[in-house]
Formats: sequence, structure tokens, C-alpha cells
Amino acid sequence: MNFIKKNDQFQKLFLSTVHPFSVGFDSFFDRLNSSRLSCYPSTTFPPYNISKEGNKTYIELALAGYTKDDVSVVVEEGTLTVSGKKGVQDLEKNLVTGIANRKFSRKFTMGEYIEVNVAEMKDGMLTIVLEEMLPPEKQPTYIEIK
Repeated sequence: MNFIKKNDQFQKLFLSTVHPFSVGFDSFFDRLNSSRLSCYPSTTFPPYNISKEGNKTYIELALAGYTKDDVSVVVEEGTLTVSGKKGVQDLEKNLVTGIANRKFSRKFTMGEYIEVNVAEMKDGMLTIVLEEMLPPEKQPTYIEIK
């Protein structure tokens, strides 16, 4: 309960001080606010790693027991959402059930020029490759020195 009250106070302060002076940034502030709230995930499943190599970012999610048909990857309004749902299994046959058999949803906020290149499921690992695709006007211009 205390967390919700703090969020309400933050939103009131934010809207009264910063937001009135920003025209055309509504979606930016909405994304900023939602990413602030997602800093406190309600679950740690599935576990993931994020690594960077050059202009590519790799997100790896450990999804043992899930197939590519059980998982969906969606990009919408600058948010990458990975969600999954296992099919119905006969759990009565299992003496011990330790492998995850649940729905999940994990969201990642993407930068402005980030695009998803590939999503591949292999050996229980889902690897998503993101690449920064700067438009020509945003790329550095190298000037030859004479």
C-alpha cells in the first residue's frame, strides 16, 4: 500500500511541475513513468541476461520446457514484450513438478532507434537480437583533414 501512495505522490508532483511545460512529449513521459514502475517486477520469471556487442544488444531468456509455439515476441510503441503460455499437461503423472509450467510476461523498454532483428529459440534459450539503426541524419559525419 505504501508503494502505491508514493507513486500517486510522485505522479502528482511530476504532473504539476514538469508535465505542463512539455508540449508533444506525452508518449515520452508515459513511457518514462511506465518504465519507472516496471523497475519493481512482481516476478523474477523468466530469468534473463542482457549483453551488448557493438551496436547490437542481446537479450537471452531461459525458457526450459517452452517451445517457440508457446512464446510470443511483440514490439509495440517502443516496448518489447515477451510472453508465454504452456499448453495443458497431464501433471497427475509427475511425482515432482519443478519445471516451470506457467504464463509469463516480461517487458523491456526500447530506445528510439532500436529495432528487433531476430528472435531465436534454441536449447531452452530464447535469444532476441536488437540493433541500433540510426537514420543517416543522426549518424556521425567524418570530415577528412587536409
